Amino acid sequence: MKQNPCLLLLIGIVLLGLGAFMSLAGGPPKADPGQTILCQERMKGQGNEMLRRCDEAAFAAAMTATDAKQAAASISASNNQEIGGNAVSMFLLGIGLVVTLAGVLGWRKQARRGV
Repeated sequence: MKQNPCLLLLIGIVLLGLGAFMSLAGGPPKADPGQTILCQERMKGQGNEMLRRCDEAAFAAAMTATDAKQAAASISASNNQEIGGNAVSMFLLGIGLVVTLAGVLGWRKQARRGV
């Protein structure tokens, strides 16, 4: 990679962009439509904020659960999914930053040598 730091720079920027997109586009997992409707029916009269939260899987599971173990398992699964997605996006951001900096340093070093 010492011969072509522009390739490192390009790969780093792509990884940074992908990590940033995943970080910004991610969020709480969405509930399935049936569960969302049940949650919204139960939350009528509680305000618009509560109705909007019914789209989140963990909140909808908590509001529509009939069994505590089922609710806990559903909330845990949605939380694990959110944490996993966040970890992958942070990993891509970190690797992208390192590779981008390596590309910039290599490019500056090549420019100083006049190659």
